[in-house]
Amino acid sequence: MHMATLFYRVCSFIVLIALLGGIADAARAQENDTTSQESESDIVTLAQIGATDQTLSGVFDGTRYLFSTPANWNLESGAQLLLDVAAFFPLGDAQQRLGGFLEVRFNRVLIGTAELTKPGEQRLTFNIPDQALIPVRSDGRHELDVALDNPSGCDVTPSERTAIVIRETSRFVLPHTLTPLSTDLRNLPRPIFQGSFEPDQATIIVPDTPSLTDLQAAMTIAASFGRLTDGRLQIDLTTVQRLSPQARTGRHLILVGSHTGLMPIVRNLALPAALNDKGFNAPGAMDDDGILQMIVSPWNAERVVLLVSGGSEAGVAKAARALSALPVRINGRPDLAVVRDLPAPPVEVPLAIDQRLSDLGLEPRVIRDRTGTFDLRFNLPAGQQLDEGAYFDLTFNHAATVDFGQSSVSIGLNGVPVGSVRFSDETTRVTTSRIMLPPSAARSGANILTIQTNLAPRSLCTDTRAADLWATIWPESALHLPMKPSTAEPRRTFNLSSYPLPFTLNPSLTTTAFVVPQNAPIAWNAAALLAFHIGRQTRDAVLQPIVVFADNVPADVRTSRDLLIVGRPATLPILADLSDALPAPFDPGSDTPRSVDTPVVYRVPPDASVAYLQIVTAPWNPERVVVAALGSDDASIDQAMLMLIDPRQRTRLTGTLAIIDLQQRVTLGNGRAIVTGPAPMPAATATPVAGPVAQPTAQPVQPTSVPAQNASSNNNMLLLAVLVAAIIGIGAVVFWRAPWRRPPGT
Repeated sequence: MHMATLFYRVCSFIVLIALLGGIADAARAQENDTTSQESESDIVTLAQIGATDQTLSGVFDGTRYLFSTPANWNLESGAQLLLDVAAFFPLGDAQQRLGGFLEVRFNRVLIGTAELTKPGEQRLTFNIPDQALIPVRSDGRHELDVALDNPSGCDVTPSERTAIVIRETSRFVLPHTLTPLSTDLRNLPRPIFQGSFEPDQATIIVPDTPSLTDLQAAMTIAASFGRLTDGRLQIDLTTVQRLSPQARTGRHLILVGSHTGLMPIVRNLALPAALNDKGFNAPGAMDDDGILQMIVSPWNAERVVLLVSGGSEAGVAKAARALSALPVRINGRPDLAVVRDLPAPPVEVPLAIDQRLSDLGLEPRVIRDRTGTFDLRFNLPAGQQLDEGAYFDLTFNHAATVDFGQSSVSIGLNGVPVGSVRFSDETTRVTTSRIMLPPSAARSGANILTIQTNLAPRSLCTDTRAADLWATIWPESALHLPMKPSTAEPRRTFNLSSYPLPFTLNPSLTTTAFVVPQNAPIAWNAAALLAFHIGRQTRDAVLQPIVVFADNVPADVRTSRDLLIVGRPATLPILADLSDALPAPFDPGSDTPRSVDTPVVYRVPPDASVAYLQIVTAPWNPERVVVAALGSDDASIDQAMLMLIDPRQRTRLTGTLAIIDLQQRVTLGNGRAIVTGPAPMPAATATPVAGPVAQPTAQPVQPTSVPAQNASSNNNMLLLAVLVAAIIGIGAVVFWRAPWRRPPGT
């Protein structure tokens, strides 16, 4: 009995210790969670601003991080940078004593220097003074520079040098207060797009029964914001009645259309130009003027409402197009603008054969980055092409401190390298070098001449931050551009992977028409997202796409514009006119193709969700293209759109027909490409298929949160294992020494 009693007491003691340990761990975890919650709104990690682990090594190395804070943040005193780093010293203790330094600057203010003497993971804390909280960049972004200074690395091989990894878990602590959002129209696209670590989201809202002008204005605005934000705004389109409470409170709202169509949502808004029976009461506004207004959202003080409207359909169109020609000119107050007219299309001035950069208004351009790029744009008149003997006289010089063997300047025309100049003692003085321009590298319309410099220091041990490395491009540089009349326009080759070509060939989208069904908000939304993606590829022009309904596509639109058809086949009567051209034609009123031009044809259930992407030469004009993004239901319409705008998916679309299910399984048609234009293709000429590929939208990378109780959970598991082992061990001892196991008399 004595051993049994001892066993019970020991077990009770162990259980009590385990319970007390668990309670203490839970209390600590709760305390950590509370601390985290209190400071969570002030914490911004490098992962949140899109950074990943970054390695610095060598003698001098550095990295830069750029980010914006939300528009309503007012930073206060007490800011810190908590830099998580991992240090590696391949040579061990001797190298640790000479590991070097990390020099950290925030907005170009030195906030600290840390000596590197300890290997492994560590956290370095830097206080950020108040004067460093003010951005110094013209774009308003904050700038963090981290530099490794390791002079001892000159004496060892590259594999033996100190290496530092800056972890993406590094974080800023940015105490702040919230201020009202600015509704100054001159700041657009801000605050709708802020480019901060918080996602920027906006919803375009059109009337429940929009006119063609309303939809056209919506597509223009979508394309404009695609251009203004470089595709980084999360945008969608809906109608007044379909606007969800979540979108109304959680997103910026862009109201587009006539005042009558927007009446249900606008009548309760406190607008600068109030709504009345005749429209908006804007000072001096005429019936055909466009109206732009912006207010803080009454549903969420951290969001805004932008109104794009007018006293007539002409006014709505003007207001929408004005957003592609920022900045906005206000009308007496910053939150209201009246658009009287749009800028006239620029008159094409004949290009002089010889032009200096100074004639184009350019001043001396100094490039100080290790690799710097400078773009020069020029236009060749319509109907003209570059003749033999064209050249670019590059007048430049550079610092004598560069390594002549590794430093150079290169010239490219429309992305094609056409020449380079290696630096020397002679080129340290102002020098002119002639680069010949092959006629085949130029094209009618817009051309881009790219000047790229590569500046390398003479020694690996040179601190490039202090070294005066530079190259100057002088405005005495000159273009010699002899021209001749163009021969017949060469045929162009397209397939689905060429998208967004051909729509982006005209930067104002005046050759683009969106064809959509009536009463189809899902198709309108898909078309708006396609417009947003196309607009991202455009530059420097007032955007003027048009929208037509699929049951009434005018003849002049068919012959003069490339068509982008979006929706369910059964709601798109124009497909009947394309039945002889489409690789997967549809019968009127049907969402299932009557035949498909694929290697193998399968039976598909009538209710299957299937997307169809097709590209064909327009049967009514062989120089025009028709792209159809079709879906048998709402989900597959979105799938067709996503396949086009995601460049990773678009590379899979190598032909003229793609059939996609909701699992993104793709079946390709037999056709490989289409050819447009009247001229025959020269037998020995290779025509490029795809134009520049757009990069995916970069969304802020959210850090993977590690629960605070993970460590305590592991400890509890270990404690439980020890407890079980102790119980088993004690039980074995008690059993072994139990009285019934002893021989008689012992």
